[in-house]
Amino acid sequence: MSIREIYLDPITRIEGHLGIHVVIDTAQKKITDAHSIATMFRGWEIILKNRDPPDAVYITQRICGVCPVPHAYASAIAVDMALKASPPPLSIVLRNLTDVAEILYDHPIQLFQLAGPDFSALEMKKFNPSFYAAAQSYPCKWRDVHGYATIKDIMDAMDPFSGEIYIFTLKLERLARKMASLLGAKHPHINTFVPGGVSRTFTANEAEQLASMVVALAGFSKFVWTIWDDMISFFYDQGYNVVGEEPVNLLAFGSIEDPESYDATYENMSEWASKRMIKPGVIINGKLVEKDLKKIHLGVREFVTHSFYNDWEGEAEYSSDPEGNSLDPRHPWNKETKPAPTSTNFNGKYTWSTTPRWQKGNDIYPMEVGPLARMWTTALQTVDISDPFVSISSGNGKITVELPETRSDLLPPSLWDAMEISWSPPGKSTTLERYRARAFSHVYYAASALHDMYLMIDLLNKGKTKLWNKFERPQLSFGVGLNEAARGALGHWIVVMNGRIHRYQIITPTNWNVSPRDPNNNPGPIENALKDSPITEETDPSDWVGIDAVRTVRSFDPCLACTVHTYVGGRLVKKTTINVHGL
Repeated sequence: MSIREIYLDPITRIEGHLGIHVVIDTAQKKITDAHSIATMFRGWEIILKNRDPPDAVYITQRICGVCPVPHAYASAIAVDMALKASPPPLSIVLRNLTDVAEILYDHPIQLFQLAGPDFSALEMKKFNPSFYAAAQSYPCKWRDVHGYATIKDIMDAMDPFSGEIYIFTLKLERLARKMASLLGAKHPHINTFVPGGVSRTFTANEAEQLASMVVALAGFSKFVWTIWDDMISFFYDQGYNVVGEEPVNLLAFGSIEDPESYDATYENMSEWASKRMIKPGVIINGKLVEKDLKKIHLGVREFVTHSFYNDWEGEAEYSSDPEGNSLDPRHPWNKETKPAPTSTNFNGKYTWSTTPRWQKGNDIYPMEVGPLARMWTTALQTVDISDPFVSISSGNGKITVELPETRSDLLPPSLWDAMEISWSPPGKSTTLERYRARAFSHVYYAASALHDMYLMIDLLNKGKTKLWNKFERPQLSFGVGLNEAARGALGHWIVVMNGRIHRYQIITPTNWNVSPRDPNNNPGPIENALKDSPITEETDPSDWVGIDAVRTVRSFDPCLACTVHTYVGGRLVKKTTINVHGL
């Protein structure tokens, strides 16, 4: 056996504090071991201590400039609960639409600017020339929709900075950012989410602007889906379908609240979360084992066995949740962040990422989160929406979206026609299926925006224009905000004591996915997906750069800005930029 080790650091185009260590058996052309390494300390949970609870909604958005709105939404839900603030229906619809706007620019960035170049002509000719040769005569099923006759044409158009697809998608991503700015007053880091609702007015004129944006972005989703569905069909035929495969253990918290059901209370969380358009759920070995969000929440655990932190002990007064259910010391309401840097040791501590897990009985499971998880859990539960704008149905292992006619000057006419798009759980979690699920997730969010537009117009017509309700300041209270960011399940946990934040904990999607080994030595999802994954590079092993590992890691769309952060206590840090060229 000939062994080669490769360190890929940094690995993400979005934000770089992630290293991947892989061990490759060059004779068998497969990865035999892998470690994911977050290389920077996370300190937001320390920064938030002793602050006014509403401040959390604004501060936590600064975790990341790529996905600030899901943090704002999760934090708003957590603080709603802690401060006993139940928002009016119109404010919930506006929160939904702001969150959707974020996803509608974030998914295409990953698919066309961050991961897309790994499948472009530039990369394929370099690492997989036989694939590129086959692509020249491989016909596209959806050519009449997206406009490209062969897979080679798509690969050429995906070349970074110069490719037609690369440039076109940037324009539509900018439109989604404008939509987020219209709803959030600015973007990134919106100003409008507050406990008890939103801090803005909303008129018919703004609704009209919003409608034109939603229609164009719904049409754009047809392009996103058809490009990636054709690309994945091609790669399946090249035998790439086993790359990045791991067990189907998936977690989704769900998202997009029902404005008539959400009341922000912990006691009603199971009920209002069940009405979400994206359904919460836990899937173990391909089977849906839990869909009650309160029970999912109580099963969350966090470990630091292989992370650069000291352990903590749960406080006695937090041994149960607000309803008296037993609360594990490893649950985020009990966790304290205690950084303890040391040297890297793959048999000991090797990362700044913690180890989130989900527990059922005595079993602790590593959970993959992301579009594949949330579409899978939704496909196994019932959604039945039909209004003048859109139709969405799910259940029995299938989701079907009927998008309407989407005429827009921003789109080619081939994207104007009404279109039905369906997706079913693929039976396995692989690199390709994560990309396909992300493309369909874009379609689903676009459809949900059309539905929320209908709800918004209906509320305005009925004169239900209230956007905020007053909140309380209890002496001791708990809140939890569970939502879906672009990259998957996002959780914010808050404990309020004497009117201030006593404890605040955040588990991000990337934290679930890049997590290291747990106390039972089970690897995290990315580590697991890399292990035993084949190498397809068509050069001498001495020249391998790990492109297959890179494609697999990027299929999770990791963003380490959310997972790790620097906290400098008691000091003022200044950064000086020196212009040496006189420009």
